[in-house]
Amino acid sequence: MERSDQMSSVGGLVLSGLSILLGLRPVRTSQGDGLDTSIHADRLAEVVQDQWRRELSNQDLHRFGSLAVRWAVSNRDGLRDHPENVFGPTATAHDEADFNGTVADVARRFLTLPRQRLVVLGEPGSGKSVLAGRLLLDLLDERHSAQPVPVLLPVRTWDPNGEHLDDWIVRELATLYYGRDEQVPRQLLLAGALLPILDGLDEISDANQRQALGAIDRATGGRRPVVVTSRIEPYQRMADESGVLVAAAVIELAPLSIDDIVSCLVRSAPVGDTSWDPVAHDLRAHPTSPLASALSTPFMVYLCQTAYGSRGAPAALIDRVQHMNSRQDVERHLVKALVPARYTNHPDPAHAQPRHAYSTEQAERWLGYLAQNLQRSGTRDLAWWKLAQAVPRAVLGTFFLVGGGSLLGFAAAALFGTGIGVAIGILGGAFFGFGGEVVEAACRLFGQHVDRSHPAPVHAVLHRGGRTRLFAGTFVAGGVGGSGFAFALLTWDQLGPMWGALLILLALLACLVMVTGLSDVLRGPVHLTDLTPRSILSSDRTTATLRAVGMSTGVALGILSLTRSDAGIASAIGFGLVAALSGYGDSAWGFFLLSRSWLALTGRLPFRLMAFLEDAYQRGVLRQYGPVYQFRHQHLQESLAGP
Repeated sequence: MERSDQMSSVGGLVLSGLSILLGLRPVRTSQGDGLDTSIHADRLAEVVQDQWRRELSNQDLHRFGSLAVRWAVSNRDGLRDHPENVFGPTATAHDEADFNGTVADVARRFLTLPRQRLVVLGEPGSGKSVLAGRLLLDLLDERHSAQPVPVLLPVRTWDPNGEHLDDWIVRELATLYYGRDEQVPRQLLLAGALLPILDGLDEISDANQRQALGAIDRATGGRRPVVVTSRIEPYQRMADESGVLVAAAVIELAPLSIDDIVSCLVRSAPVGDTSWDPVAHDLRAHPTSPLASALSTPFMVYLCQTAYGSRGAPAALIDRVQHMNSRQDVERHLVKALVPARYTNHPDPAHAQPRHAYSTEQAERWLGYLAQNLQRSGTRDLAWWKLAQAVPRAVLGTFFLVGGGSLLGFAAAALFGTGIGVAIGILGGAFFGFGGEVVEAACRLFGQHVDRSHPAPVHAVLHRGGRTRLFAGTFVAGGVGGSGFAFALLTWDQLGPMWGALLILLALLACLVMVTGLSDVLRGPVHLTDLTPRSILSSDRTTATLRAVGMSTGVALGILSLTRSDAGIASAIGFGLVAALSGYGDSAWGFFLLSRSWLALTGRLPFRLMAFLEDAYQRGVLRQYGPVYQFRHQHLQESLAGP
């Protein structure tokens, strides 16, 4: 009778769990059902517009309204298609020469192009990305429902040799806005509802640059609208290798004139303030000096304003640069001055959230450490989930070895005695701590790469009961594993250790399969949203918590369904805590928590790292691209990283 009661308890737990799953299982409707492409496009346009308005405002680009950055068709040989292919069958070289203007009217002139294909060339800091952002916002301001949605995508991660451009665009948009669900962005692309702005073509790897222009032409058929930005020399090499971009107008940003520089600096001060007069006099007297050459790009003018914009400071600029012999020396000086200028704290408005107080020394040390990691990794993306790569795996493994081994040893000792508990604790702790490395190494042997510290953005948007479904899925999975483990213990007593150990392994395997499978099946559809570093972190933390609580509760109740003795209660608590540790330890947030704690204890980063990064973003030192941060400019990253 006792065994029958135990078996009925297991059956009741499993059946009730399956009932929960069937009751909570959502109707799997696609994101596109019931909505036409124009509605999807309008929704995407609203999100993109809000995102880039916030971004351009945060970078203080409104301060350059008076800076007339001029552009015209490039006169370099071998970079552009014939005028009749670009501007229409009757176009001539005169029409090509008339295609010029400033950043303020680039959208208007772009819309006059028959095929709306444009290449923007310029030197570093010349304003290519600013022009691309201004083009995007101006097009969205004038957009009607039938027109395509401009989307600005840094193109450095594209491999033209291994991935079709359309597939890359769909994947990027899915990652940025749709939680990795590719259905809607692919629907928009196939319907011609997207205008891709491919920013930084020169930043893709040298080996891939040779095929870039040809791959863009093949993907767009020489007809679909597209915008590309690049530095001049790399684009020249790409054009020499694979030919020009068909039917695309190729414009080049001109250096700022002395009058433009002086006008912008003077207008940045209040009326009647003559602080910039010494700089203006020096620029006019020495138009070819290192200072004048350095200030010929908008980014350097911005740095100059930021570092020396306070009253009386411009005069100090002349003293600082008079002994510098090259443009590069002046540029390095201005870049290094950005962080001290941005971390001079000013009183906040009464209604504003108080800004964190970080000293210049702290900011330079912490930002420098992050910049060094990015330089070593060869990337510009400051992703919080990649912070674990900066921590020795031995450190993370030791934590899981000690924590997991202690909990496993406690749970096993309650059932089998101290000796067996110690042995299981040691073996289980070793698996907890370094089993992942063994799995990753085995995957590498078969050409697969596994990154356990990477978040799954599909977890980011848990709308319409998604949290409940995720908890239910992990609860049932834990219940199956716990009841299977308890049943295995009974088998151990009745049939011997061999059969008992086999059933324990099967229970663990069933639990793992259900955790990785059911939670995805039960999760509802992902909706369009603007994913940010904080939202990804918050969602991954929520997902990890739901998995940990659901699985630990299920494991504990599953064990108690068969073992109701004091030893069973102790083992249920121990194995429940082990399941909770697994839920957190197998998440990007769990790796991030351990990594930032270690780096904070060793003095390399602050403990509240996300607050520091958000503050650096608000100060204009960092910029944001979807779920990652980036340094404001490559020059800044290189400067902070040091030699």
